[in-house]
Amino acid sequence: MAMDFSLKTRHWLAAAMLIAMVATTAPLRAQTADDEEEDETPRKMREQFKQANEFMETAKKVGPWEEQYQVVEQATDNIFEQQGWNSEQDQFARNVMREVGKVAPWNPQERQKVFMDQLQQRYGLTHDQVKTFDTTFQREMLQMTMKHFKDVLPVALEAARTRANGEPFTPEQIAQWTKKLRPMMDDAMESMERVTGKVKMTMSPEQRRILDSDLKAFRKRHDDTKKMAEKWAAGQWSPSDWGLQNDPAHAGEMAKYSEKEAEKNRLVEQAILSKKPDDKSMSGNESEWDKYVKWFCNNYECDDRQRTAANSILAGSKKEAISYRSARREALEAYERLVKNAASAEARKKAQADLDAQLGPIKATFDRMKQRLEGEVLTTEQRHKFAPQTAKAGE
Repeated sequence: MAMDFSLKTRHWLAAAMLIAMVATTAPLRAQTADDEEEDETPRKMREQFKQANEFMETAKKVGPWEEQYQVVEQATDNIFEQQGWNSEQDQFARNVMREVGKVAPWNPQERQKVFMDQLQQRYGLTHDQVKTFDTTFQREMLQMTMKHFKDVLPVALEAARTRANGEPFTPEQIAQWTKKLRPMMDDAMESMERVTGKVKMTMSPEQRRILDSDLKAFRKRHDDTKKMAEKWAAGQWSPSDWGLQNDPAHAGEMAKYSEKEAEKNRLVEQAILSKKPDDKSMSGNESEWDKYVKWFCNNYECDDRQRTAANSILAGSKKEAISYRSARREALEAYERLVKNAASAEARKKAQADLDAQLGPIKATFDRMKQRLEGEVLTTEQRHKFAPQTAKAGE
């Protein structure tokens, strides 16, 4: 049960806007198709049915459903993986989405049949339970459609036209859609609770146990999506949020996004490397020496040849330090435990002093590495151009 609301009212937030918006018109289509006399149908419903058909025709222009289905499938798989929705209950919901998705959205009756067949197998529903489930669900979806149709249709049409034109979705579009359809997300949760609440009254303890576990997983997916929607409403959206990182229509946008991320990471790394590491704190820990060498090469504007030479010196120095540490591992670990478990500040200070004494040869190796970097890697011009950081540290 939880899965279908995810598919019909929330799956649009997961890169399948087109599919979900079509699905929300299913109850409306089924209702009007069963009416024998059009005059008995409220004028508002007839008008909405007309608009729904207009959307259906626009949706078909996106392309063959078999092709669109593959895009939706890949996007949905990406989202489930990215969000960590991998429990048994999540995988059940994902499988139902997959089976329902095989049927084109403009065949809502067949979609509903596939959906109900999946639920019947999952919960072992009787014929009467299936009827209750289906009737209650259809009634809730009809009410949802009537309530949110005026907000849903413009969004659905814009999404369909964007896809039909082969254009990517934009953060601005997503922000507008999210704000318009956010009330529908909350109503979907309430409707789902009403439907399942009524059906649970007819269920056995085992049936309720399975349904409750599925509802728990659904609520988590719903909450996760609402958190993401807060960012989207603020204009913070990328194609990967909807699993569309491999969608051809979004290839250009993904390239721009990747460039921005790469530039952002470069600036962050540059900021980190521009700050001189604390020699004293890292001198006795050879696993931290890479940071010093990176800073050194960046600070002195070393070329590729110099960076290779610096990394060679680093490798040799670390090898020497590791060899010393391995030979005295038990003693060093004992001193480290004394520092960690010291009963007083004075005892900790003494234990730290003893540990520092044991680490003396490693610290000496670090000092020699710094001297070698400055003496063997840098040119005379670099030494004159930049402040002699290593020499100052040694003094």
